[in-house]
Amino acid sequence: MHHTFHKSLGAYVPEHVTPATMSSVKLKTAVDAANLTEMWDMILTLDYHVSNVNELPHERRDEFLNVMSLLLQAFDR
Repeated sequence: MHHTFHKSLGAYVPEHVTPATMSSVKLKTAVDAANLTEMWDMILTLDYHVSNVNELPHERRDEFLNVMSLLLQAFDR
């Protein structure tokens, strides 16, 4: 006989509604503090073809912030 234990996970909220990354202002501050500002600007300009993160559509902005968050974690070690 199988005994099943179900733990309630609560209501599902898609990540695009509550993204895992911090706000762009906080992330930019952390990037600047880690001396990665040139990388931020280069990726934004070359890969996303904009000069300001606020010029990106919502999905692309979240993608960029996720990329920068990962890079910040990698370089912050």
